[in-house]
Amino acid sequence: MSLRPVPARWFELLTTREDLVRAVEILAHTGNIQLEAQSRTTRQAVMPDLRDRFEEYNRLLNRYQRYWPPAELPAAGVPERPDTRLQHALEKLRAWQHAADPVLAQLETCQGEQADLQRLRQMLSAASTDVLDFGLLTGSGPNVLARIYILPLGSRIAHMPPALLVIPVTGEENQFLVVAGLPDDIQQLEKDLALVKGRHLPLPAWIKGDARHAGQMVAERLQQLATDIRHGNAQLSALAAHHSLPQVLGDIRQLEWFLTHVSDLPVTENFAWVTGWTSDLTGDQLQRALEKSQLRAALHFPGTPMDHNPPMVLHNPWWSRPFELFARMLGTPARDELDPSTILVLMVPLMFGYMFGDIGQGLVLLLAGLTLRARWPIMGLFISCGLASMFFGWVFGSVFGMEHLVTPLWINPMTSALPVLFIPMLGGIAILILGLTLNGVQAFWRGKLWPWLQVEAAVIGIYVSLLLIFYDARALLVAAFCVLWYLAGSLFCAGGHQYLKTLGAAVGHLLESMMQLLINTVSFVRIGAFALAHAGLSLAVTTLAEATTNLFAQLLIIVTGNIVVLVLEGLVVSIQTTRLVLFEFFIRFLQGTGRIFEPLTAPATSESSAQGAHHAKNNQ
Repeated sequence: MSLRPVPARWFELLTTREDLVRAVEILAHTGNIQLEAQSRTTRQAVMPDLRDRFEEYNRLLNRYQRYWPPAELPAAGVPERPDTRLQHALEKLRAWQHAADPVLAQLETCQGEQADLQRLRQMLSAASTDVLDFGLLTGSGPNVLARIYILPLGSRIAHMPPALLVIPVTGEENQFLVVAGLPDDIQQLEKDLALVKGRHLPLPAWIKGDARHAGQMVAERLQQLATDIRHGNAQLSALAAHHSLPQVLGDIRQLEWFLTHVSDLPVTENFAWVTGWTSDLTGDQLQRALEKSQLRAALHFPGTPMDHNPPMVLHNPWWSRPFELFARMLGTPARDELDPSTILVLMVPLMFGYMFGDIGQGLVLLLAGLTLRARWPIMGLFISCGLASMFFGWVFGSVFGMEHLVTPLWINPMTSALPVLFIPMLGGIAILILGLTLNGVQAFWRGKLWPWLQVEAAVIGIYVSLLLIFYDARALLVAAFCVLWYLAGSLFCAGGHQYLKTLGAAVGHLLESMMQLLINTVSFVRIGAFALAHAGLSLAVTTLAEATTNLFAQLLIIVTGNIVVLVLEGLVVSIQTTRLVLFEFFIRFLQGTGRIFEPLTAPATSESSAQGAHHAKNNQ
């Protein structure tokens, strides 16, 4: 644990050109590297050729994606240059395409016919069985045409030619029109149907008999099509296995990841350098990963290059890592700035819990944090905030808004409002003084402690003495002394030049600082105000529940009211806690000028390929 962020360590890895992709992937899987090229040669990796070749892959992806199996990323493979590896993968993909195209043509024909027949079966099941012989429709023409159209439910035709014979049929999902008439009238009807997204539903030539008999024929044909589609999918699966399609797609996916994240690594004809930053400050994790992979590579950690600004790494224990969120909202602490995460472990829950004091509602937050933190680590904040809410719920005597179940450890907010408002202001004073003091700690780290003692330290003295005036009037003398201290220090730091200008600027800066500090002090009263608001809203829920004698209604009101309080008050209190941390505490010392460490993400299996395989399986 450290209150200071640590600069990431520079690393350099020398490997063969054939092992370059694999080396970068192995390092990425550690989650501890951020790549940054440092050119040692004028030759660069062959990225433009790879990009050109990926255009062919993207064309194949758009056409065949839904028929491809999920990609299998290679854990290890034969060393090969990236451009050669991609060329071999594309050759295998073309071979699969050549073999699969006839199967796909037949499969897609069957799937299209299947979709039309399923809609036709819907129409036949809704039609009257003795209205007409559908075999007559297939033999119509050329002077009189017969058509079946499918429309969305509720569609209205603006103009129906009077010479047409129309039989409407309403199905479960669509409505249908069986139409007979002259070709010109049919053509005009189709124009009107296009406006309501209606279209022609093909009628197979083999359809015979009334709706019941035709429906049986359609059902038999659908069974045959389902068999043909299963056979086609089985052929595609066999072709995918024969051509090692999952491995081929995995190779391409891995190379695509490489092209996206590694755009400019220095190479020679035989070797490549992988350079960048690592949060593994000892280098042990990177070394173990390379040794386990038996990669032909040499890793070393020279000093940071002179022209590079290292990203900063926050080293915090697991229990304070969720609180890094607050510092990252402002930026990343620089090398000479303090990482406040461990301080916030106590500060944030205290402020949140005071405003959201309730044993039952705090328990809900605690359980939510314990349940969800594995998936979303930031939810770990709910654990400490929930515990703090439970503690202050005991202090205020509130359980799910009910104040008769627990005896308050301190007071009831609704009966003693002034103490509830006053205590947070005292806590705010301590927070402001802490922020000003941490600014002095950072000045010490920067080697500027003496100037800080001459000027900024006097601000703390003035602030504290002004607050103590309400307790002892003699503090006014201390305040006057600190003002003289501040002005003298400002003149001394200015080097004895332009006294009046320096003095005027110092007075203006002092007045602004004091005004901000006093306003920020009063701002912490909002913690007590939101505690009162939370208690008032909970009281409103319990009062409403007590107004009815029906036990079920009381339970419904209490449950619904607590849900509203959890969502509404939880959101408001979270915003207010964040605001106080950022604009009252951080503003005193933290600027966030450091460079963020952005670890390289390892490649993942294509989700779209998996979805395509699932889609194809559903068609079986």
